Amino acid sequence: MEITAANIYGTSQNRSRSRSRTRNSTANSRSTSSTRRPSLGPSRRSLSSSSLNKLNVTATNIDQEKGIPTTTASVDNSLPLDFFKQDLIALIKGLKVSKWHKVPLSAANLSVSRISGALTNSIYKLEYQNTDEDFQGPPLPALLLRIYGKNVDSIIDRESELATLIKLSQKRIGPRLLGIFANGRFEQFLEGYITLNKTQIRDEVISQILGRRMKDLHYKIALEHSDISGDLPMAWRLIYKWLDMLEEQLTSTEVSGLTIDEESIFKMKYSEFRENIETYRNWLFDKYDTNNFSDNFKFCHNDTQYGNLLLHEDFDPEEIILSSTSNLDLKNAETNGEQVVMATTNKKDNSLAVIDFEYSGSNFPAFDLVNHFSEWMADYHDPVKSYYIHEDQYPSRLQQVNLIKSYIEYDFQYPSSNLKTSKTDDLSSSTNATDLIESEIKKLYNECIFWRPTVQIYWSLWGLIQSGPLTSTSASSTTSPGSLEEQGVDGTYSITTSLENLQVEETPIEEYITSSDDDFDYLKYSGQKIGLILGDLIQFGIISKDSIKKEYHQDLKILDCELFDI
Repeated sequence: MEITAANIYGTSQNRSRSRSRTRNSTANSRSTSSTRRPSLGPSRRSLSSSSLNKLNVTATNIDQEKGIPTTTASVDNSLPLDFFKQDLIALIKGLKVSKWHKVPLSAANLSVSRISGALTNSIYKLEYQNTDEDFQGPPLPALLLRIYGKNVDSIIDRESELATLIKLSQKRIGPRLLGIFANGRFEQFLEGYITLNKTQIRDEVISQILGRRMKDLHYKIALEHSDISGDLPMAWRLIYKWLDMLEEQLTSTEVSGLTIDEESIFKMKYSEFRENIETYRNWLFDKYDTNNFSDNFKFCHNDTQYGNLLLHEDFDPEEIILSSTSNLDLKNAETNGEQVVMATTNKKDNSLAVIDFEYSGSNFPAFDLVNHFSEWMADYHDPVKSYYIHEDQYPSRLQQVNLIKSYIEYDFQYPSSNLKTSKTDDLSSSTNATDLIESEIKKLYNECIFWRPTVQIYWSLWGLIQSGPLTSTSASSTTSPGSLEEQGVDGTYSITTSLENLQVEETPIEEYITSSDDDFDYLKYSGQKIGLILGDLIQFGIISKDSIKKEYHQDLKILDCELFDI
């Protein structure tokens, strides 16, 4: 099956159709093995209908009337494809996944397509071609299968994530949850949507829609009391958690077979890096009314990269364009021409769907916006340097204002934050609406610059944790050396890992669920993010360039830090 990006720009414009990194892309990315493939001792057992009675299925409640079937069984996506399909069929039947469980399923008719690009999970599209002549029902809707990645237990709180997804389901936001198992879940597959790519997110119409969609998330999804009772937004709670983990383990742990040199990663001693982060955090938080600091917390997605943004294939930007305006006082414009910000309506905003809420939680809206701006610099499809951050691709002042203006004007909220500004006292009830909106646009623009290092700190630490194991598997193993055990759908799987039991199959197995995404260089990605952190901290005056060894100056990445005068 081939899934390509829809032409949302009309036939007269030639825009990139490069495929997105996370969803609806490279659907048939499984590799076909034509060589001998090693197997680790005895094969794992495939599932059969007899295993269905062994599944202990409960309900994860959405409300008093609805629940999502849930089991503690796991599924192993490293199995050969036929065995993997049998496991999926057993889970679908046991969890009574909507519509699918009523059909006599066979592995031969089940299509499993790996969706490339997800850095945390393995994601698949499941389709079924029913050839049973006795079955006269409509075709089954496609399913999205999400299998959680390894080594992310310290990154993602799955219970919190499910609570968020349930909350969103109640408000009809995002795909429906259809079944939950220990290491993944089944979801509704959003038909008719294509994933945005690195070119499409730069489109000014799409950017404005995203601004409004983010505003809906920030102000229409209520936070729990526990989300706002602390002194830190979610991003900073995780930053401190990950810093502690790194301090304890990462500086002395082997990553990808290499001993970590902390100076080559952090461009300084780790202790100095952490101290600089603390100085920056105090500098950032002091810019707000600290007595009402948590008033700034809103429900944020926290990962608005283009792979998590879907656009309906029928979307036509011409339907929502109203006019072009140039009433904003944008200093130091990139060109000598008139600076124009397009005006659009919100009548087609539902054409843009935001998915994957694994990192969502209470945060400052500025984090969400500048996280998206930072993703403009990424090209996760680069065949050689998918980890690289292209700082020259960071959005211009006008491109940032285009999204921010749409965000501020939509369902206008005043004040959008309690950032301390020199002109706050000049704004009163007599201030006209245009001046008030412009002031809020400039304020949020400045906040995005202030919060930009937080985004880079967050993802740099994430990358370091993803780059290698955090704990020794032997410490928690209760099995004999050379084997592992795991609770599967059909009981406990025994997996032989010792080399003396390694066998080579002479007959090639047709297909395996593999992906080149597994080769993403998290360590180099973190290094790129650290270059951005230090570049901003130098410009903020928090550190000096001279404090960094000259051999690392080439790794610094400098973005525009000029602020509006507010």
